[in-house]
Amino acid sequence: MKIEDLKLFVQVAGYLSLREAALHLNMQPGTLSKVVRRVESYYQQALFVRIGKGWQLSPAGKTLLARSNELLNINHDIELELGQPQRTHMRISGADGLLNHYLPALVAPLQEYDHELTLATFKDPGVDSLLRYQVDLALVATNGEPPQIQGIKTKLLAQVKFVLACNSSHPLAKRESAIPITEILEYGFIVPSSNIYGDTGSLLSNDGWHDEAFARRIVARVDTISALASLLKTQHWLAYIPEYLLDENQLSILTSHGCPYTCNQFIWLCCHQKIQYGWINRLF
Repeated sequence: MKIEDLKLFVQVAGYLSLREAALHLNMQPGTLSKVVRRVESYYQQALFVRIGKGWQLSPAGKTLLARSNELLNINHDIELELGQPQRTHMRISGADGLLNHYLPALVAPLQEYDHELTLATFKDPGVDSLLRYQVDLALVATNGEPPQIQGIKTKLLAQVKFVLACNSSHPLAKRESAIPITEILEYGFIVPSSNIYGDTGSLLSNDGWHDEAFARRIVARVDTISALASLLKTQHWLAYIPEYLLDENQLSILTSHGCPYTCNQFIWLCCHQKIQYGWINRLF
């Protein structure tokens, strides 16, 4: 039994169907199906029971999941304490925006050390994947203090301010003076339909905007940074975005008055406290 197969089994077991698992793990359903069949063949046990279009773990599957987690945790501790014995393989989670912006800077120093570096990303705005040992690192946004979780250490990467943005051809782009918030709200907004920036401190919006006080006319909802940037660059729409997206997409910033609210994030790199050696420790 290959330990990599057990790792995939543990990850697949957390989803409601093979198709959902393949989508979130960025793998082909056929590839995951082969892994499941290999593990079932090895132990001569059915690990999943189909329910409609989904599945759930069989009694044997639940037993194997518990034992696999124990085994993988031990293996993970060994690799953390002694360093991974083979090429560097970075597994990192974060919100879409954080992975897009911060990942290149994290990969660059590791590539200098190991040109055979491989990488796997997982969309998770929190530390759940890190706590389940599905990733080695997590990019996490907070409104101030780092995540206070036992056994997790953090490193501050940046402090980010959110700004009003549009493309250079937008009617408001040439205004040099601050624009009344009432005038800004006359234009359509693009907003995230999911948590693509990480925690913004708001329970009412995914971009930290206070819609309860300054209701926007929402014309588009998107769930990726690429879709938001593409629309923002080509349409006469506005968006409230982290400032690092301005230069990356050649966008204009708008200054407003009449709104007392701002959104600020602190970006943290998180890993397990027990790390003493290896490539993860070098990043810290």
